[in-house]
Amino acid sequence: MPLAQVAPRADEHSKTKEPLPQRPRGPHPYRVGVAGRFSRPEDAPLRGVLAGWAAEYHGLVVAVAARALREQDQSLAEDIAQDVWLVAWQHLLSGQAVEKPRAFLAGKARRRVVDHYRLARVRREEGTDYSDSAAVARLASWIGAAA
Repeated sequence: MPLAQVAPRADEHSKTKEPLPQRPRGPHPYRVGVAGRFSRPEDAPLRGVLAGWAAEYHGLVVAVAARALREQDQSLAEDIAQDVWLVAWQHLLSGQAVEKPRAFLAGKARRRVVDHYRLARVRREEGTDYSDSAAVARLASWIGAAA
């Protein structure tokens, strides 16, 4: 039966919907920061910590990521560094202490590179269609070249 011909249930006509709750009016509880983002006042000390780390260790994070990346992937070093800063911010927000920020950030950068290549490998493995004769021939040539 087409959808247009379906009759509503008899009990649906008698239902009254409750009105939606009203949004609170007035200023937003958090101040508006850069580009319209909201920031919580209680996070100000953590933002200061992260800004200090960024000023001191950004070059280190990029260098560690670049050193761990393959030569053809050097352009990803800044992207990896950005991921490291996001992880560091989330770590600080979770309330966990960091005694040695230099080692913490360098380790996170190396781990992000490893995760990048692991994810790329999974994508590459999932993308191979073994029913395609060209893909099988390419795979066989790779295996032959590696042997």
